[in-house]
Amino acid sequence: MTIMNPAQLRRASMAIACVSTALFASCAPSSSSSGRGAFLEKTWASKQFEKTDVQKNYTSVYIAPVDTSRLSKQDWWQSQNSRTQSGVLEKDANKLGRQLKSSLTREIRNYPGNKLAIASSPGPHTLTIETAITELIPSKAYWNAGATAAGFVVPGAGLLSAAGSGSIAVAGRLRDNSGTVATFSDKRSDQLSPINLRSYEWYGGAENNIEIWAKKGAEFLNAKPGSTVKRTSSVTLNPF
Repeated sequence: MTIMNPAQLRRASMAIACVSTALFASCAPSSSSSGRGAFLEKTWASKQFEKTDVQKNYTSVYIAPVDTSRLSKQDWWQSQNSRTQSGVLEKDANKLGRQLKSSLTREIRNYPGNKLAIASSPGPHTLTIETAITELIPSKAYWNAGATAAGFVVPGAGLLSAAGSGSIAVAGRLRDNSGTVATFSDKRSDQLSPINLRSYEWYGGAENNIEIWAKKGAEFLNAKPGSTVKRTSSVTLNPF
């Protein structure tokens, strides 16, 4: 059996979404610095959905359980024999999947002016969000502790370093009764910080990026057609 690397998995997941319905016969995910999906690396939306005001066109949103099954195919995961066999990594992945769903739910409910209810299942006038975590690389404190040589200086912010940073990637789609209306994929590395306390947590950076996605996802659902939801900076002065 051939094992795909994370990049190949992301491309494969987008390809599967594209051929799953006739609506995606000409699907071509792309990146953009403008538009509601600008906070993500790759997006595609039907022409109709690009013009759709989500708050006016839908009454609720259903957030499906996050798929983490692809993570077991990662090379680094397979090398962690004891953690894999004991089920620790699978439990970690499921925990992060639950965090993504619960955080997105919370941010949607609390977003100022939001009118979308949180549905318990797909249905009429309901937008369904399906997401998979396709890559997960943990943060490791010893990588960051010895990374001075790879660091760089930002005036007034002190020494920053990306060496040994973890990362997390997601892919997914939005659906309604007409079929799939949009697809997306994104990868975020741990944010850079003068003193990155999260680098001393196994998945500290991933948890932080999940919260960023949740906030931006809620903003996306409340943004008007033609407006831009900007990508969050990879640099932060918050060490927590």
